[in-house]
Amino acid sequence: MTTITRFELRDLRVPLPDGAGSDAVHTDPEYGYAVTLLRTDTSLSGTGLTYTLGGGTELICGAIELLIEPIIGRDIEELMSDFGAVHRRIAEHHRLRWLGPHKGVTHAALASITNACFDLWAQHRGVPLWQLLLTLTPREICSVVDFSYLEAVLTPPLAMEILESRTATRGERESVLTSGYPGYDTSVGWFRYDDERLRDNALQAVGAGFRAM
Repeated sequence: MTTITRFELRDLRVPLPDGAGSDAVHTDPEYGYAVTLLRTDTSLSGTGLTYTLGGGTELICGAIELLIEPIIGRDIEELMSDFGAVHRRIAEHHRLRWLGPHKGVTHAALASITNACFDLWAQHRGVPLWQLLLTLTPREICSVVDFSYLEAVLTPPLAMEILESRTATRGERESVLTSGYPGYDTSVGWFRYDDERLRDNALQAVGAGFRAM
């Protein structure tokens, strides 16, 4: 067993050089992270974060502190066996749901908590998170998902049916584990970079193997 015994919060902010990370609307951002650290009765700990543009990160940290109590004292395997239901109960807190429950500050706080739980789960299993997810059955995948606001178009039974229908052809897609998944680079084109910097960034991205920007 690995039991979550306590949590710590970090409000991390990283100043950006002039023009970096900006666009026509966000003219002076800094990278901010509301970080959740889950401590346990073992040497393992889970780290989760959610991203901000700096301002208001402390509000998300405050929301994490309000929302996280139901997972303290839980064994990570027991918690993740039905995490979708746990997530819904946290979001639907009879007093705090007035603040969200699935948008804005509350949503971001839930994301940080969720990421920390999944990180701790993967560490407890001793595998990378992507590998852990590949070991889950369709039923187990659906049990970790909160289907709130999805159920009008995707119910748990339908999601399970889709996953089960793809199981037989799974081997056809496993080559992506060795060949890699196509990606793109956005760092070439923030709006406040001048033309020379856009060109230089594009050339660097091409040199690194990117073909889409």
